Amino acid sequence: MGRRGFLALAGVLAIFGIAATVFYTLNQPRTLRLAVGPLGSEDARMAAGFVQGLSREKSTVRLRLILTEGSEESAKRIDSGQADLAIVRPDIALPANADTALITRRSFPFLITRKETAIGRIADLRGRKIGVVRNPHGNIALLTRVLAQYEVTPEEVEIVGLLPEDIVPAAREKRIDAFFSINAVAAHTNNDGLTRLRSAWGDDPVLIPIREADALKARYRSIETGEIVRGALGGDPPRPSESLPTIAITSRLMAAQALDDTLVGELVKAILGLRLTLAAELPSIQGLETPTTDKDAPLPVHSGAAAFIDGEQETFFERYGDWFYLGVMALSLLGTGAAGVLSRESAVRRRRALAGLDRLVALLREVRDTTAEAHLAELDAEADAILVGVLSDFARGDLDSEGLSAYRLVLDQVGRAIAEQRRALTEE
Repeated sequence: MGRRGFLALAGVLAIFGIAATVFYTLNQPRTLRLAVGPLGSEDARMAAGFVQGLSREKSTVRLRLILTEGSEESAKRIDSGQADLAIVRPDIALPANADTALITRRSFPFLITRKETAIGRIADLRGRKIGVVRNPHGNIALLTRVLAQYEVTPEEVEIVGLLPEDIVPAAREKRIDAFFSINAVAAHTNNDGLTRLRSAWGDDPVLIPIREADALKARYRSIETGEIVRGALGGDPPRPSESLPTIAITSRLMAAQALDDTLVGELVKAILGLRLTLAAELPSIQGLETPTTDKDAPLPVHSGAAAFIDGEQETFFERYGDWFYLGVMALSLLGTGAAGVLSRESAVRRRRALAGLDRLVALLREVRDTTAEAHLAELDAEADAILVGVLSDFARGDLDSEGLSAYRLVLDQVGRAIAEQRRALTEE
């Protein structure tokens, strides 16, 4: 090989080395600081789940928690640059330099009382004692806003701040006439708060709707509309007997406006991917929502999150294609061979990882046709085994997000079918 040959080889190796270095650097995990608090709150538990899940899945975006005293401090941290992300309740505090990336939780506040109090609407609360969990302080402020909508002034009622463990004793001892519940009812699920409410207010409580939710939404951009679904308090007949209109408040993952759009989009994608893998450990993660990206939305969405949600996020090569163009041209021969081998191997792994979908579809038919509880239990166990295999394939990287979404859809259908069939067999 002559001098020119050595120079050409050296140039190719140099290009390859530079490309590999840039690629390695750009794909190193990026750690973002997440402010959340207080310790032990639902938001803090959710954030801890994000940290563990992203680390376990070896995501390109990782999180480091900064514990705070609540939404107010979390908002200040992100505005001052001490945090990149924050989980806040917008009705309590809203950072000025951050936008919504995800909705982590949605709650539907309502008022509950006993039937013998003869309180049927919010105006009847004048001269009464209203209990509310005093921490965070925003709960009392929210109650005051609701009362003001009905022209009930703070002087006309007595607001009693309570700890969660004081709710039942205060109701039983009639130290309060009604209770303003913030987090007891979620979109489709019950939690421990409902058990406490029913224990305090009896088997036939009165739920007072907030019918002017649209008016409150128009006055406060952090308040939305919602409803307490029929049967949210359980029982037969269901309590309430019909869906009741009320307001909705959210907890939101806020991202600093200065954060790179692609980075925020990758974070949103990675967190949404945790809904299946963390469902057993953190049931509340199923309440994750993507915010609306409408231009007239009351709370703006981070441009990176909006790009991902709307399917307009730039890919890695769309952003850095110009930088790699010369390197790709110089290494086209080597790249073509390697890409062919890797593509073939990846396709084989993906086909193997997706093989369980056919069995799940067959399971769905068998579940609906079975009439034996023992057989139904076997099918349930087989579905669990398939789920374990799916999680293992996803952890190894043999299954992509689209495949994981397909498995999730079919597993949801199988689980629902098993529950319905088991209920039908029990009734028979």
